[in-house]
Amino acid sequence: MKRGLALLVACAALAPVLAAQAATGTTARLRCATYNVGNFYDRYDDPYTEDSLLEKGTQPKSARALYAVARVLSAVNADVIALQEVENRPFLEEFNQTYLRALGYTQVILVEGNSSHLQGRGIDVAVLSRVPVGGVTTHQHRQFRNRKEVIGFSRDLLQVQLKPPGWPEINLFVVHAMSKLGGTYAEHRRMAEAGEASRILAESAGSGTGMWVIVAGDFNEKADEPSLRMYTGNPLCPLARLPAKDKDGGVFTWYPSARGDSPYEATTFDHILASPAVVAHCPSRQAVIYNEPAARGASDHRPVYIDIRK
Repeated sequence: MKRGLALLVACAALAPVLAAQAATGTTARLRCATYNVGNFYDRYDDPYTEDSLLEKGTQPKSARALYAVARVLSAVNADVIALQEVENRPFLEEFNQTYLRALGYTQVILVEGNSSHLQGRGIDVAVLSRVPVGGVTTHQHRQFRNRKEVIGFSRDLLQVQLKPPGWPEINLFVVHAMSKLGGTYAEHRRMAEAGEASRILAESAGSGTGMWVIVAGDFNEKADEPSLRMYTGNPLCPLARLPAKDKDGGVFTWYPSARGDSPYEATTFDHILASPAVVAHCPSRQAVIYNEPAARGASDHRPVYIDIRK
């Protein structure tokens, strides 16, 4: 009871901050972000997935961490944000209504993907948007080859058609590639998924070189690694990675556990890729990494965002 009351008080204190942040958005600027919210699990056990297991990192997100995520999202104040590692839509909807109401995210988009099938960790990609949405397409059922096997996307390649008033339609694709902890198999799988995603992007672009396309998410690859180059080297749907920095010049978007048990150093796994039409409306030609203290308490990733201007 005390915990619930404290949570309500915290949310009430946060509401004016969120309202002030949301009020800064204008139709002359669109902010698009990506954020891996880090094991965003609810408190209910799903009997068909490996949630609620400490060793799998699937225990419920704590109230303190949820509040930290809300602080981060309010500070970033994106018009559209691609999310990764969300357990399900009802939990995201509840979080949006409880913590983010003042931000005005009227569109809560999550389609249960391949990770939510039997024996998966049950994490999905999602989108929060205050921009009108014209359509949503899941590509989780696409089948393609990964060396000697036929596979689908590890989670999904979620496609969302954004229809901001006074702007061209924007096709947003949300990516969450397999973790590097999967070793060589995961590396091959990331390559196979990037190849299929590139084919889907080419199909979507058709002959329209002026299409507005954004691909955002946790690629689990650094900028110079092979699977990311498959996106940026696609001649039928050319994309550019917008290099990201925080206010102190840091470029990492993921940091290892404070426990010190990770074999990896802080690095850049989260990226925003954009078509030439979008890049032309990004004056800085760069992305921003949010790096305030709240980020460390919210997730092991930091959000990345770009501003598109008329």
